[in-house]
Amino acid sequence: MLISADVYRTATLMIQEYGEFAPAGAFIKADQLRDAGDPAGREVWLRIARAAEELLSEERPENCVVH
Repeated sequence: MLISADVYRTATLMIQEYGEFAPAGAFIKADQLRDAGDPAGREVWLRIARAAEELLSEERPENCVVH
């Protein structure tokens, strides 16, 4: 399984390539892996999709400092 840094790195690459559609692309890949019978791969792509959503979100946690 990918570690958190790899998930965010992949999510960032997806955003660079697909912009705001990156989460949708990751969810589609997760669905394809589910259909192919690969639950571990599906879980990784779900994590990437959630990370992409988080990176694209304009909301910031209360204890966050933006530089």
